[in-house]
Amino acid sequence: MNKTPLIIACLITLIAILLNYQSALAHVNVTVGDYDFEIGWVEEPPIVGQMNAILVNVVHTSGEPVEDVSSLTVTISYGGQSKMLTLQPQGEDTPGQFMAPILTTLPGQYTVILGGKLGDTEISAEVEPEEVSSADTLQFPSVQAEGQSTTSGVTAWLIWLSLLIGLVGVGLGVTALRKVR
Repeated sequence: MNKTPLIIACLITLIAILLNYQSALAHVNVTVGDYDFEIGWVEEPPIVGQMNAILVNVVHTSGEPVEDVSSLTVTISYGGQSKMLTLQPQGEDTPGQFMAPILTTLPGQYTVILGGKLGDTEISAEVEPEEVSSADTLQFPSVQAEGQSTTSGVTAWLIWLSLLIGLVGVGLGVTALRKVR
């Protein structure tokens, strides 16, 4: 039995899988000078209308956490608008981890821009963390569907009321015509 076609099929399948591999990491890692940054969302997936924060983890390339980021600026940008955010420590037990609270109002891709200075190093980096999703991706039952059923219930009631008023009007009209003759 010739196994060559089977081996070729397995190789083609393996190559296709390797070429279609996509990274599922939600945080973005960036190195600027002697510093490594990890940037992402505190709550994932990020959802429109839910309080969240940009997470910024900062360590020296040697692995030592950075505790003073007072000269570091974090700006978030979306659709031509920008907003400077305030970094605050994530907690006393997490050195080098900071967050900047934000409430996103629109779904889509936001850009985080780091600037300023750490030590003697000028910081300049732009990253795009995980895309913000609309609330309907997690909502159940659908608020819109519930609103539509209420609206169609009111609409149906108004239709029946209009039909009844129309029939009463026709009846009164017929009665008035009979009295005239």
